[in-house]
Amino acid sequence: MKKIISALLVAAMMLSMACVSVSAVDIETLTTGEKALLIMQRADVNGDAKYSTDDVSIILKAAAGIIEIENEEYYDLDLDGYVSVKDAQLMLEVVTGVGKLVTDEEALESFNTLLNGVKTKKPGFQKTSTLVCPSVKITTSGFPIIVSSLNVSNMEYRDYVNKMASLMSGTDVDELKKSAEEIYKPQTESKTVAASSNSHYTYFPVNNLGWSSKLTISDIKSITYTVSGGYIVYTVKMGDYTYGKGQYPSGSKGFSDRQKLPYGKVFNIPALGEDESTVVNSVQLKNGTIVLKADLATGSIVSVDYSYSYVTDVSSTNTSGNYTINMKTVTSTNVSESFIMNVG
Repeated sequence: MKKIISALLVAAMMLSMACVSVSAVDIETLTTGEKALLIMQRADVNGDAKYSTDDVSIILKAAAGIIEIENEEYYDLDLDGYVSVKDAQLMLEVVTGVGKLVTDEEALESFNTLLNGVKTKKPGFQKTSTLVCPSVKITTSGFPIIVSSLNVSNMEYRDYVNKMASLMSGTDVDELKKSAEEIYKPQTESKTVAASSNSHYTYFPVNNLGWSSKLTISDIKSITYTVSGGYIVYTVKMGDYTYGKGQYPSGSKGFSDRQKLPYGKVFNIPALGEDESTVVNSVQLKNGTIVLKADLATGSIVSVDYSYSYVTDVSSTNTSGNYTINMKTVTSTNVSESFIMNVG
């Protein structure tokens, strides 16, 4: 490998003045994301579905006119209108791991372009969503002395319901216990959306909007991409965000403001309807990850997987007779949505 790289470096020096003019595509009409995707596609110049020193060698030979090529613009990686040693040097830096084809900002823009294209191109897809609540903890106060056992702190909901059931009688007890257990069971839903239907707005994130991602580099923790087997796979990781009382936009009135939050720019995040007797103390959004797989040659999405977790702290107050019962519920929820494209 070292010998190959050294030989290519020598060749690059010898051919440093060599270049071939190309009739490039109209670069000025492309968005930043489209340009980034174009560069990623062009970098696999030999079409073997990976980036390698073979690609570097071919670009060098093309720049020097040693080989004849039909689509010369395909070798122009820096989009300057020429196939030159600069393109080979860029590819060499990528192969040796000392450089990148595109910046993180540009890679994110290409990621956004692919996701937003789902709403405009409307391919068919199979959606599978799963919701899991691993923990629902209850804190209560205000119960009269005869049911003082219901004044609890940080107790799992199923255990709290068992305490309630011990004070009750009748057929409602079994139903109460059953409903408590159901909260902890994974809720899975599948949906097939046909190509060209209007359901893409409803079932593809972000739901009920004409776009799918408005992420900026400041919203995310990292973005990486790999090219292998004819596919490009993006992985976007989000940071963790916590919103205190009054900071999280709740209910239907907060819909547009939720889409301004980092997670709201790419995920379907909870509405948390709030009324006069309920207060949202805090919301934490964390562990957000999106993995997008696209066909390198066509730039069409093959699959995309979303996952994140949220923790909500909600308080409510209810009056019963002469007593005011206070209840705080802290719920942890894991969300995943998977899409297989070009089906249905």
